[in-house]
Amino acid sequence: MRAAGVVLGLAALLALAGNLLAADGKKPAEGKHREAPAFSFLKDVELTADQQAKVNEIRKECGRKLKALHEKRDGIVTADQNKAAKEAAKEAKAAGKKQPEVLKAAVEAMKLTDDQKAKIKEVGKESRAVSKEAREKVMSILTAEQKEKIEQKAKERRKQRQERKSEA
Repeated sequence: MRAAGVVLGLAALLALAGNLLAADGKKPAEGKHREAPAFSFLKDVELTADQQAKVNEIRKECGRKLKALHEKRDGIVTADQNKAAKEAAKEAKAAGKKQPEVLKAAVEAMKLTDDQKAKIKEVGKESRAVSKEAREKVMSILTAEQKEKIEQKAKERRKQRQERKSEA
């Protein structure tokens, strides 16, 4: 049980670092939008107009909740810690490190206190709950065929991840 808590805590810290590193001021290309991870599973599914309207409402609701959580998270880490994370990530990337190592370097450079780690872990837990709720709401408006397509794509992605892991 303790190991699971450590893994979840590390995952929350890595997610924080990933979000901090992604917030580099770059915007998506004109006409392109970054898809929220909670909705990325829909990219291969064609929705009816009615379904799209419902998904848009769920997306707005989820977006408001996640924005509040991101603001809460941003209040936990200092500007100096953010700067240290970005510099460490830049150095790790320049050294040819892969993404997990880049994130680990960024988290270590932040030198988070135990209190900050606990708060970040809690925000991560809340964010996952919001994303899960949004996904469940979206899945409830899909047809059986659409759900099957999503499950098939998920299986393909898992298989690809396994293949990449076995190559490493």
